[in-house]
Amino acid sequence: MSTPLIIVASWYPGVDDPGRGRFVADQAEALQRSGRVRPLVASFELAPFDKDLASRPEYFTIPQRRLQRALTDRGDAVSPQAYGGQAGVPITRLPVAEPTGGSALAAGLDSENRARTLESLAGLLSRGSGRGVIHAHTGYPDGAAAVALSRELGWPLVVTEHASFVARQMRQPAQRRGYLAAVRHASRFIAVSEVLAGELRASIPELESKLRVVPNAIPIDDFTPTGLDGREPDELLFVGYRKERKGMVILLNAVADVLEQRPGVTLRLIGRSSTEGEEERWHELAAELGIAGSVHFDGPTDRAGVAAAMVRTSVFVHASPRETFGIATLEALASGTPVVATRSGGISFVLEDPALGELVPPQDSRALARAILRTLNRRADFDPAHLRRAVEPFAASTVAGRLADLYEEILAESPTAAAGSGAAPWKTTQQPMVKVLVVGHDTRRTAQLLRSVPSELLARMTVLTRGDSDLHELPPGIGRTVSAAREVASELRRLGVHGPRGGLKHRLMRFARNPLGPLLRRLAGGGLSELRRQAARDGMGAALRSSGALDGHTPEVVCVDGLDYAIAEPLVAAGAVQPVPGGVLWLADRWASAQVEESPSRSRMVEASRSPTIPQS
Repeated sequence: MSTPLIIVASWYPGVDDPGRGRFVADQAEALQRSGRVRPLVASFELAPFDKDLASRPEYFTIPQRRLQRALTDRGDAVSPQAYGGQAGVPITRLPVAEPTGGSALAAGLDSENRARTLESLAGLLSRGSGRGVIHAHTGYPDGAAAVALSRELGWPLVVTEHASFVARQMRQPAQRRGYLAAVRHASRFIAVSEVLAGELRASIPELESKLRVVPNAIPIDDFTPTGLDGREPDELLFVGYRKERKGMVILLNAVADVLEQRPGVTLRLIGRSSTEGEEERWHELAAELGIAGSVHFDGPTDRAGVAAAMVRTSVFVHASPRETFGIATLEALASGTPVVATRSGGISFVLEDPALGELVPPQDSRALARAILRTLNRRADFDPAHLRRAVEPFAASTVAGRLADLYEEILAESPTAAAGSGAAPWKTTQQPMVKVLVVGHDTRRTAQLLRSVPSELLARMTVLTRGDSDLHELPPGIGRTVSAAREVASELRRLGVHGPRGGLKHRLMRFARNPLGPLLRRLAGGGLSELRRQAARDGMGAALRSSGALDGHTPEVVCVDGLDYAIAEPLVAAGAVQPVPGGVLWLADRWASAQVEESPSRSRMVEASRSPTIPQS
């Protein structure tokens, strides 16, 4: 009999960011393959609410109300697999209202909102049978939020910490309270490395008796150890997010030093930056250092693409000054590729063996450059089999076995946990794909979210947006785009909202056109912000109805951010659209699951979109 397991994880791959939380997905897939555990992933889709909108409960609670309605009326809250994930690991994407701004996070609202959403899910799960475990990834916000789900179901809680910023969280009173609540309620608390475990002991002494060290799971079978044949003799490789905290400045400066001694060296960077501006910064720095022609900025790729890059390169380089683990480093070793890295904590101890590569002090580009040159010069001395053996303790099957043992140990200690038949208390019923209405008031944010959506799914979409001049940013292939720019502008004029106040002449002209405008603005609850929301809601609704997009069918509706939920609410109340359990991420998961069910060839196509290895911890 296998153990039902609910994995609570904000960091989890999705169609918008296939590298986010890949390490959690690797673990979930390994647990599923073990046959000893039946996992369900509960992840979150964030609906950002600005400060003013978040202060209005009638708006802020819409995502949770929408989820509760969908959980009651529909049977497809759980998809058989995530987009780009392994079939057999079901997932539910839960919409969460997320206030923007540091003050909201400092107040602990991110954890509180996740907890309320998980309580909605508990109503669905508790109707099943079985005794299981809840495993949250990160102590805050997910561990703190999962406490409520654990109490509701009567299942013990395990928390794994991956993050490098726990000390910062503990300095925030609300986050500290949430973190300590997770610590006190959890049956076990896992650190992914001894270094992180030491930091947790120092920050939270009461954690000691519950603390265990279980590493991230490395799917080493996806990587083939090879020798020098077929490798680029002077190519260096980095895989990961292109962020300053990952050591990008040090890495590029080191490569500039290396090129002075070895002009044929190239650096390949696989991954992406958090923003377009950040990406431009790295290109500009490479140009300033005079190495732009030797640095290749590649985007994220799937695991097969990463594995191919690992066996093509000569040396893997990682310059991060701080890591809680170091997944890409182990993947390189599993591929027979030596590593040059900084002493960043995590699994740096593995590289103490000089037969695997070199370790250098952090924040020292010249030391990094010298180590790269030495490693390139002795490249023929590295034994691929020896490099591979260093990774075997972290093999996914080994880690999954340790976790399954831990779950069984905890359940044996919990006689009050409800006994049952062992059947997983969730279903993965699929409903036919229909037309989809995407409400995205902010055209640029909507475009960014839809950019990675497969063309077949885009073709089913009608996108309702306020955009006008920025419509070109939406990806090609969308079935229909409805712009509400004119209708929203008309509503703003009707309500007496005309943009900047202007001079006396302009104010008199506006008064002549709409004498009631000033009175309406004064009488409006919520002031100008509420009037603008009203204009967006009514104007976008009018544009949609006049477009004929609703004629003859009732599409499913997904929303991009908090204002979009408010805009769509009248359409939902009128029965013009069908509310669904999640957003675009949930939609992509369901689409991927349907493709696998339809035909083996589609299954291979979806499998080819497997998530890239972009370490987050």
